[in-house]
Amino acid sequence: MKKEEIAEVVRLAAAEVLAKREEIIEDEFDSRYHDVELLMKNYRKLRAHYSHVSPETLEVSAICSMRRKTGLMMSHVDKMLAAYEAICRDSGNPDEIRRWEALSLRYIDEDRLKVEDIAERLCIDKRTFYRDINKAMEDMAVLLFGIEAIGSWRHKR
Repeated sequence: MKKEEIAEVVRLAAAEVLAKREEIIEDEFDSRYHDVELLMKNYRKLRAHYSHVSPETLEVSAICSMRRKTGLMMSHVDKMLAAYEAICRDSGNPDEIRRWEALSLRYIDEDRLKVEDIAERLCIDKRTFYRDINKAMEDMAVLLFGIEAIGSWRHKR
């Protein structure tokens, strides 16, 4: 192969990689959003799992290992939720405070309120509630996943 032919092959390969890069990043962050959404939707169950499963009563080491992993993850989630609450409340921005309250009422508090009831309690309409939850999920992704979540968040609904 001539030098020019090799250069052309390299150029075409690089162009193909760059074209697929956006698609790969988009899929990765769509998946990360899905992970945060699942984590929030299952927050109460995961907390209950961790607090009610006693390692002394478990005989299968894999289950103990899962309990430890769940405990570590839930500890991290709780710290990031506390950080998010502090960030929102300290901001003094009513929209950010409302986002925290929407997230808390929807996924964290013991009471399981319907979207309509949460919207009514927060004096907003359902569309605003869903916008708030989506923004809160973006913020939580950054807190949970760090720099990888910044600037590439894409949510398709």
